Amino acid sequence: MELREVLAKRRMVRNYSDEPVPSDVLERIVDAGLRAPSAGFSQGQRFVVVTGTAQRNAVAESCREHEYVQRGFDPWISRAPAHIVLCVDRDAYLKRYSEPDKAAVRGRTSREGDWTVPYWWVDAGATLMAVLLAAVDEGLGAGFLGAHVVDDLHTTLDIPPEILIVGIVTVGYPLPDRRSSSLGRGWLDRDTVVSYESWGRPRA
Repeated sequence: MELREVLAKRRMVRNYSDEPVPSDVLERIVDAGLRAPSAGFSQGQRFVVVTGTAQRNAVAESCREHEYVQRGFDPWISRAPAHIVLCVDRDAYLKRYSEPDKAAVRGRTSREGDWTVPYWWVDAGATLMAVLLAAVDEGLGAGFLGAHVVDDLHTTLDIPPEILIVGIVTVGYPLPDRRSSSLGRGWLDRDTVVSYESWGRPRA
């Protein structure tokens, strides 16, 4: 599939068939995430792949899926045949930027406060997009649920407390779903979001 076609087809899918996703397909999707950039090649991205029914149900419970269903939506998390839980190891960045070739810039080891832009989150966003696009390229649908609406996933999946959870990517063969009301907003006019040479300047 051409990149333009993948981009055009990508959307957040929240309903799936029961058909399992082959393990080799999941591996290719995760491998795409591993190819995403990371500052200083810190490689702080971490993944937990969940396919077992009991574990997927436990994740769905952590996401309070029953409340979501009560609002008229399909049982999104439990029905998805695969979850890819995206995490980041912030310490990997602090350690990498404390190594001699990076620490020499400031003359000391790296601290979290040094990062005006915490690049572990930037890299997580790049990783998320790589995973979403790879799923589409495999003929699948994918959705994303941010960790801010999930209860203690650290405990559910035995994730160490120092590892930061970004969210859950659901993967599977898509079924028709109830579209988000946010889509009614439509696309912003391109000229309001893209400038050339300086802020607010239209293309010549």
